[in-house]
Order: sequence, then structure tokens, then C-alpha cells
Amino acid sequence: MQNNPNSANPPNESRFRSRSAQIAPSDDSSRQAVRQVRTEAVTRSNRDPRPAPEPSKTVPQKRRTAPDQELTPVRTSEHRQSQAKQDGAERQSRPQPVSTSDSSERNQVRQKQFVVVGRPKSEKPQNNKPKPVIVDSPNIDSKKTGDNKDIGTDSGESSRSSGKKFYFQRPGEISTLRKMLILVFGLLFGWCIAPAFFHIRGIGVISSSAVMLGICLTAMFWHLIDRNWTFKKAAVITLAALLFTACVTAFCVVTGIMFKASLTAVPSDYPNYTVVVLGCKAHGDQPSWMLNDRLEKAYCVLSDNPGVKCVVTGGMGDDEQFTEAYVMRKYLVEKGISPDRIYMEELAGSTEENLLYTKTLIKLNGLSENIVIVTDRFHELRARIWAEKSGFRNIFSACCETRPYLVTGYWFREMFGLARLYVFGV
Repeated sequence: MQNNPNSANPPNESRFRSRSAQIAPSDDSSRQAVRQVRTEAVTRSNRDPRPAPEPSKTVPQKRRTAPDQELTPVRTSEHRQSQAKQDGAERQSRPQPVSTSDSSERNQVRQKQFVVVGRPKSEKPQNNKPKPVIVDSPNIDSKKTGDNKDIGTDSGESSRSSGKKFYFQRPGEISTLRKMLILVFGLLFGWCIAPAFFHIRGIGVISSSAVMLGICLTAMFWHLIDRNWTFKKAAVITLAALLFTACVTAFCVVTGIMFKASLTAVPSDYPNYTVVVLGCKAHGDQPSWMLNDRLEKAYCVLSDNPGVKCVVTGGMGDDEQFTEAYVMRKYLVEKGISPDRIYMEELAGSTEENLLYTKTLIKLNGLSENIVIVTDRFHELRARIWAEKSGFRNIFSACCETRPYLVTGYWFREMFGLARLYVFGV
């Protein structure tokens, strides 16, 4: 069945109209050419008719409701790695332009700031997260849990479990008792070591400084001692407390006896007596500080009692140029005491020899055997003991006060001297 060319809507007529519309005829020749083309087209369509294309049946697409990010293609890690390798190869293959110093510095900064995205796992840096800091503080756990079992020791489970062998505690981690012990015995250590700076070094200075420093360090590092103990601490603490209490008690008892011996002054109505001045170290022909204090006390007694005689006793040490008796006699004579009232004993080298040789000198010169010993307060007890062993019966004391920065060292030294006297008898 063929289409009728005379029908109202011939096939492909719209195509011809659109084409003819594009051609704007301006004259009769152009119009005739258009008619000729149109007739040729109609005849061609009659010869080989083609059916009109049917409208395509398309499924209406639903309206997109998902966001744009969901429609982006998902790039796997392998794709990123390959893309990164390609980008790196392209950058390496690019020729680097020759630039000045300023441009080279800019390129270096840009290369440092460039970060490759999609680096392989083998090339990724490790996750260097900061490790949690474990503070070895004994009181942290106790404050959290609310049970501080031992205030004096300041030792907790965290300090015992710590791997540190030696560490200092912060001031807030030390108990009040330990702070007081550290402060008190630290000051006592400075007081005891002070004579060493004045060239006074002996067993008294060393022993007193060692005791004070030991107690101070024990209170300071008690947390380490408490943590590293492997045996029963209760028994050790009890034994140490008993020993310390016994030492303190003995020290207090002996100190009381020493004070009692130094308070036996000569009565004002006593008829006659002899002043005995015990020697001490001398520097050349000048007395030391301690010997100077003894001579000042002897000068006061002799000036108040013009009829009293005096015996100065003391030999010459290894580091001395003159005998101590000579230095003492020279000092008293310069102060105004008559030389006829002063007798010198220049052979003694210890307290025992001082009193023993003085006993012989008093007998030879017919002096009174009632003696007043002039020495330091800490030295008076041991001098009285040796005076009694030498044969003196009426013994009195005229003590001078020791200077504060020297008293601790000489006081401890006197404790050792009394212990040796009572134990060994010398």
C-alpha cells in the first residue's frame, strides 16, 4: 500500500518545509529551483517508501534523590596506589627548569610541602603516638582510691611496681613528717660541718656530721628503702627505733651529768685554792679561739682574787711552734697578771697528763691542792674524773661557754672520750 501524494499530510513534507524555510528565495529563478527540488523529492519518496520511525519507548527515569557524593566512583586502594605510582613517575620524568637561587628555594619548600595521597602501606610511617607517661608517684593511687595506709612511709603500689631503681619524689608526694625531719637534720648537718671550714677537723666533727646527714638522707629517700626491702620491715623498724631511742637516751643522760659537773663553782668564802687552766691548740704564739675563751675566764678569776696562784698546763703538739703553757702565760701576763702567780707545766699531751703532772707541780711548789679547773663546759666532767684519779679531793669548776658553731663537734668528741674512759679506763 502506497501513500497518496495528494493527501493532507504527505510523508516527509515537514522535512521539505524546514529545508525550504532555510532557503530564502529572492527571485523567480530561485523559486523554480525550489519547486524542481521538491518534485524530485516527492517522486523519490513514491519510488522507495520508508515507514516513519516510531517514537522510542523510553522508561522515565526516577528523580535523583541521593547526594552527589554517593554518585562519585569508589576508588579502591589498588587504584590509588597505581595512580600514585603513575603521578610519581610523571613528576620524575619532567625536566626540572634551571632557576635562580630564589626559585630553587621555593621549589624545595614546595617539594617538602607536597604529600602523596594513596601511599602504599609499606611506605606509610608508623603511628608514632606519644606513649602514656607513667608517673611513679606513691600517693596518686592512694588519693584516687581514698586509702592512704601509711602517711609516714609514703609508699604505694605504684612505686613498688615501678621499674625505676632511683628517683626523686616531688615535694607534694613527701609527707609532712618527712619534710620536718629533712629540714631539721639538714640544718643540724650544716651546723655540725661548720667547724671544718675553720680548720677544725676531728672525730667529733666527722661523727656528728655523718649522723645528721644519715638521718636527713634516710628521710629523703625513705620511699626507695621501703620499696626495695625484701625482708620483714616491722622487725627492722622496731629494732632501729629501739637503737635510736637508746642512743638518744644515753646522750641525754650523759649531757645531764656533764652539766651537773660544770655547775660546781667554788664557794665565795673558801679559804685558799689553785686555778688550773687546761691547754688547747695554739697558733704560733697566739691562742686559738677555744683557748682564748679559757684564758679570758681564768683572767676574770685571777683578777677577782689577787692572792690566788695559777697553773697553766699544756705541751707542744706536732703542728705547734710553742708550748701551750708558754702561750697561756704570755697571754695572761699581757693582760696584767703578775708572772710570779703563774706556774707552767709544759710536758702534758692529754687531759690525763694535764692533771697528773699538775699534781706533781703543786706538791713541789707547795701550792694548795684545792683546785678550780678552768675549761669548757663539755670538758669539765672528764677533767674532774682524771683529777680524782690523780689524787685531788676538793675539785671545783670555772667553765667558759663554747662558741655555738664549735659546740656540736666538740660535744660529740667528748662523748667518744667518755665512752673510752668508762670502757677501757683511758
